[in-house]
Amino acid sequence: MPNYYCEYCGVQASSIISLTSASCFKNPNGGKHKLYEGTEKNMYYCKYCGISTGSILQLTSSSCFKHPNGNLKGKHAPAL
Repeated sequence: MPNYYCEYCGVQASSIISLTSASCFKNPNGGKHKLYEGTEKNMYYCKYCGISTGSILQLTSSSCFKHPNGNLKGKHAPAL
């Protein structure tokens, strides 16, 4: 059974509907979780700075100095 992840916070869900129907505290617009449309991988890379981690949750938990919204506001974002 595949896993589905939020692009903003890295939370995992067993179905797309359960993921996208719940609120995401890291959604920049204050909305719901956004489906990460890439595949499950051993390593995830930030699309802004290239740093890598073993999970989307780890990746999205820290700030990215190259994020377009600035050092303190933007988090790492997974590359597809």
